[in-house]
Amino acid sequence: MLADSSNLPLTMFTALAERRDLLMALTDRMGRIEWVNQAFAERTGLPVDELTGQKFFAVLGSNSQLNVQQTYIREQLLKGESFKFELSFQTHDLRECWLLVDGQPIHDVEGLTIKYAIMSTDITLRKLTEKDLEQTRQRLKRLVESVKLVPWEAVGVTRQFTYVGPQAAELFGYDLTYWYEPKFWYSHVHPEDLPQVITHHQTVAQKQDDYIVEYRFLTADGRWVWLKDIVNVMKSSEHDPRLLGFLIDITERKQAELSLQKVLINLEQINQQLEVRVEQRTIALTQEKEKLEQTLEQLQKAQLRLIQSEKMSSLGQLVAGVAHEINNPVNFIYGNLIHAREYTQELLYLLECYQHHYPDPNPQLKAEIEAVDLDFIIEDLPKLLASMNVGANRIREIVLSLRNFSRLDEAEFKEVDIHVGIDSSLMILHSRLKFKPDCPEIRVIKEYGQLPLVECYPGQLNQVFMNIIANAIDALEESAEIERCLVLHSQAAKNGQLTISYPTIRISTEHTQEQQVLIRITDNGPGICEDIRKRLFDPFFTTKTVGKGTGLGLSISYQIVVEKHQGQIECHSQPGKGTEFIISIPAKQKQNPTCTSNKV
Repeated sequence: MLADSSNLPLTMFTALAERRDLLMALTDRMGRIEWVNQAFAERTGLPVDELTGQKFFAVLGSNSQLNVQQTYIREQLLKGESFKFELSFQTHDLRECWLLVDGQPIHDVEGLTIKYAIMSTDITLRKLTEKDLEQTRQRLKRLVESVKLVPWEAVGVTRQFTYVGPQAAELFGYDLTYWYEPKFWYSHVHPEDLPQVITHHQTVAQKQDDYIVEYRFLTADGRWVWLKDIVNVMKSSEHDPRLLGFLIDITERKQAELSLQKVLINLEQINQQLEVRVEQRTIALTQEKEKLEQTLEQLQKAQLRLIQSEKMSSLGQLVAGVAHEINNPVNFIYGNLIHAREYTQELLYLLECYQHHYPDPNPQLKAEIEAVDLDFIIEDLPKLLASMNVGANRIREIVLSLRNFSRLDEAEFKEVDIHVGIDSSLMILHSRLKFKPDCPEIRVIKEYGQLPLVECYPGQLNQVFMNIIANAIDALEESAEIERCLVLHSQAAKNGQLTISYPTIRISTEHTQEQQVLIRITDNGPGICEDIRKRLFDPFFTTKTVGKGTGLGLSISYQIVVEKHQGQIECHSQPGKGTEFIISIPAKQKQNPTCTSNKV
């Protein structure tokens, strides 16, 4: 409450009048403005001379709040007494502004009210803060009422509830009015839990310490539910503190704990029984473990075979179908090229005879001969047919390679030429060996020895060759050395070996005295370290990025060579010295009655 403005020293009044946050006005006893400070004029947007003589409250506009205060203000003015209230009005720039209006009477020497000093303080920030706080409180209230727990408030030791969340009615089935009865809570706690709950509650509440207690509570439908009671003690100097808390239904957790306890008891009993018989069962369990490990290993290998068999069978059917579709028109073209060459030779001979017997054709025919450049056609046509013949032969070779490679699902051993399978794999990978903008051409050096026909599954061996050669290409493409091998450089190394810095794959074959066929596939890529080399044939192991390798290629190759062909496959590599794979298989398979001769 402001002091009587008539008693204010002049200097203090002047200082207050100059403040920008105080709207000051002097009015007569009926509220007509006689003087305002600059802050009042700026806030209303009216000059001082226009404000003089106007009703103070008319200047602030009309709103519901002001209308409500009219009777109170009129009575205070008539009685010459002070008034104070909060008012919302719209400023000249259309902003909402809240003012705390404080009107103090100014008396004459006889004590009669002659004027009013009205000071209005801007409380807009406070009002906005109060509004935000109220909105936050409402949001918190809605949040608390929406979750599956029951907030409550109670009086100290007696646990007399003063507030219980509406969730209680849904969770426990009792109308909320029951919760406010003095002994409702105590009468519904399980008799076995009640003594310790009361003792705990009273002791801790008196100490004014927060606590958590768990107990059983009876619901309206006769069920006992487990509750966790989280209690916050509002510390107070008074004898009986106020309690705030939450009730949480933990029945499911308790049931799970009970079930777990039963399981633990059963496990303990079983453990005791096992300890008595542990020596007798050790050998049997060890044997069973070994059988399970073998079964698991067999299942994993079977899974790999099924996956690869299905994939390669589909690939074989696709490749065979494409080869078949290409083969028919190519054979048609190739067969007709022979006749086309014969017909062309006969036509050219006939034309030569015609030119010999009729060296001077008529002018029109002579002009046509010059227009079509007959001499060039006679010279170029045989070359054109020869080029077409070369192209047709190339297509036939590709088709033959596709057909050889497509025999992936043959179930019988066959006597085949291993070199044909290697060449078929190289033919299919030919596009990856060519020069590319980011990689020079990869050279392939073939050092084939004299091999007999080898008994094998040709399609599966083709798959092995494909996997190893494709890996070699990957290594050469990724090698940092490729970027520096634009110039071919070679030199004789020790032991008579040839070191080539240009990206190269070397394939050599050999027939040993032990009737073994050796296939060596070597690249001059970056090589691999010992830790990786040891794991190359493990299922699903790969050093390639996601999407570029599955880790199955070399694992399946190992199974094909070792398990299907009773052979061996080894890898020799050192970082910076390239990689060599050595495949060794017997030329003749033992105990193989299904083998058929089929040289390809």
